[in-house]
This record gives sequence, structure tokens and C-alpha cells, in this order.
Amino acid sequence: MGGDSDSASAEEVLIDSENEQTRATSRRGVLRALGGASALAATPTLARAGAGSDAAQADRTTIVLGARRDYWLGLQPRAIEGQRNPALQLRQGDRYRIVWVNLDGERHRFRLLDADGNAVSQTRAADRQGATRATRFRAGRALAGYDCQFHPEEMRGAVELGEGFPTTAAQTTEETTTEETTATDETTTGAGETTTETGGGSGDVAVVDVGPSGQYFRFVPERAEIPVGGTVRWEFQSAGHNVSCRPEAARQVSLPEGAEPFSSYPEGESFRVVAEGESYEHTFETPGEYTYVCVPHVGEGMIGTVVVTE
Repeated sequence: MGGDSDSASAEEVLIDSENEQTRATSRRGVLRALGGASALAATPTLARAGAGSDAAQADRTTIVLGARRDYWLGLQPRAIEGQRNPALQLRQGDRYRIVWVNLDGERHRFRLLDADGNAVSQTRAADRQGATRATRFRAGRALAGYDCQFHPEEMRGAVELGEGFPTTAAQTTEETTTEETTATDETTTGAGETTTETGGGSGDVAVVDVGPSGQYFRFVPERAEIPVGGTVRWEFQSAGHNVSCRPEAARQVSLPEGAEPFSSYPEGESFRVVAEGESYEHTFETPGEYTYVCVPHVGEGMIGTVVVTE
């Protein structure tokens, strides 16, 4: 925890928080950090409460990996998406946050390694599918690679110091613009939130993508609006997620009085996640506003809203 001053040598690995289990932060702050319309969706930054200047906060980039028995799967930024054991391209002296998600229910622990194979930072272990762990650090010359403590031969990748991941604000702006102009059935609010409405011709079905490309910890759109009797279909674009509008699952969950709770898992089994490529539907019969979550990733701000109109 110590040694995190901006004046410290960039030749050392400076750890902000070891053994960190991902924790809840403000919803809008995380959404901005992890892929809001006005944020850098490809390599989102995460502001740390109590950090120094705004410039220092903006230097931290979030990297997301998925843990499978035979490899680490790159999930974010786009430069490593879909790659197995991707090389982490870091810029010396910059701050980073690595988040990993257990995708297979095996026991894993992420470790950053020096050239001698010694762990300079590691997260807590996790053996439950969907569980999330994270660590923060500043990139320095001591870093050489990363692995899983329990599967070090199969789950191992390199750390490359240089210019960092090849993403720019211009590229991100182009991607965001394309996404907004092609999605003609969506409207974007000033806050960067998206509302999807479907008319009678489409059967009153709103589609929400769960963890889509480049936005692993997001429901897209974040906000859906349907009439009474309408249906929301959640399409799971990545592994490790679920949908829950059960108050016992998370304090952020809320639903109108008299409405029946719902979830993609059987009641009492919030650890269950939905396989990538599958979908889940729920039909809404009670008007009002529903706030739902992905239980494994509510701490990362994976929260959505459904507004049901009369």
C-alpha cells in the first residue's frame, strides 16, 4: 500500500492495493470509467478516490482478463480481446488496474512477475465461476510477465514495456460515433445513457446485450423502456454474467411495489451464471422502474434499469 507517491522511481513496481477484491463504487463513475459513450471505451480509466491530481487519476487503465484452466482470455481493451495469454503492453510509469473474472469455476490467482519469476503483486484466489478479483499497480522495469499461481505453465503471458496499448481517443471517438449512428432505434441522453424503445410492430421486445465487445462490465443499453406486457431479452455476449432483480442479491436492486422479483438463475442460487451465447427473457406486467444487476459484477457497476410504462 505504501510507496505510491508520484515522485517514486518508475523503475520499480509500485502497488496501490494488493489482494484487492473488487469493491462497489459509484454507479455513474464506474459506467463512465468502463465504457460510457463519452469515455474511452477501448481502454477505460478508473478514478481512485483520494488520489492526487486529475491527470494522475487519468493515467490508470483497466485491463480485463478471463481465467480459464488452459489460458487467460483477453476481454478488454479491444487490443487484446479474444486473445489467449495476451501480451500486456504497458507504458513505464503509468498506473494500471487489472481485473480478472473466473470463467470456469477452477481455482485461480493472478500474479504479476519479475524477470526471476517472483510475484511482485497478486490478487486473492477465486474458485467460483463469475468471481472477480483485481490489483492496482504502476508499471516499472521490474515487470516481466504474469501467470496463475495454480496453473503457471498454461496460464502465462508476457508484460511488454513500450508505448502501451495502441488505442487513442480518436479511434474511440470513431467507434462510438459508428455505434450511435447505426443504432437507429436508440437515443442517447446527455449523460451518455441509452434508452431503447420498441413499438408494437416489434412485439414490444427490448434487447439488452450483456457484456458486449469492449464493455465487459456493462449492460448495453443501460436503460430500456417498454410498455406493460412487454419483454426484455438479455443476450449474453460474454461469459461469467447473470441478471438479477432480487432484492436479496444486492442493495442496488429495486422494483415497484407488487412486482415479482426475477432472475436468470433459480431463487437462492445467485452464483449461477449464463453461458456466452445464451439469452434470458422476462415479461413485465407491473408498471414502474426496475433496477437490476449482474450479481458477480455489481461491484464493477454492472447495473441496469428497465422502465415499464402504462
